[in-house]
Amino acid sequence: MWNKIKERFLTKQFLTFGIIGVINTLVSQGLYMVFVGLEVAVGTASILSDVLSMIGSYFMNTYFTYKQKPTWKSAVTFPLSYIPGIIISALMVVLVVDILHAPKMFAKILSLPLYIPVNFLCMSFIMKKFGKK
Repeated sequence: MWNKIKERFLTKQFLTFGIIGVINTLVSQGLYMVFVGLEVAVGTASILSDVLSMIGSYFMNTYFTYKQKPTWKSAVTFPLSYIPGIIISALMVVLVVDILHAPKMFAKILSLPLYIPVNFLCMSFIMKKFGKK
């Protein structure tokens, strides 16, 4: 099992995905904080920030992680790769705020350890299936 994990996640592609993920996370966290500051519910703020930050993530991951050209087909299917992660992130934010009573502004960060590998696996599947080399 450890070898399968190493083969999948200890790669240049995953490292590139991670770097882009850091940038995307900073953008998403910034947007989340703006929405929370505007008194948007934390679950909704989490979803909105993820959806809006997805645009830059699509182009960066298409070019640098998967080394493909953007296509309409991959642009339309790319958001599908985010759905599991967005749901997990939104649920975790609500859980952290409502049950653990953590500060709203930073609750989204706590979802990252689960969000990142789920998102990578989903995105890799979508890009292999619908991307264009």
